[in-house]
Amino acid sequence: MKLNILEDEPKSMIIEFLDADRGIAELIKEKLEASKEISFVGVIKEHPEAGKPRLVIKSEKNARTLLLKAIESIQDEIKDLSSQLPKK
Repeated sequence: MKLNILEDEPKSMIIEFLDADRGIAELIKEKLEASKEISFVGVIKEHPEAGKPRLVIKSEKNARTLLLKAIESIQDEIKDLSSQLPKK
């Protein structure tokens, strides 16, 4: 998956997903919404067919740190799901 970091400030980030649909961005957004340190998080897609999804984060603390925590939490959940599947 390729990303384009459009903005990387201490309290805000804008990340464009170059070769992914909205699904990953929405999953990260959902995880970030649970944080009290996030003042705004949203997914924007300029055009339904041609636009690339952008994840916009505004936070009270370091946006990059909160994003990395959210991604780590998602990874842990996926590993847990994977371990619950029966092996053949």
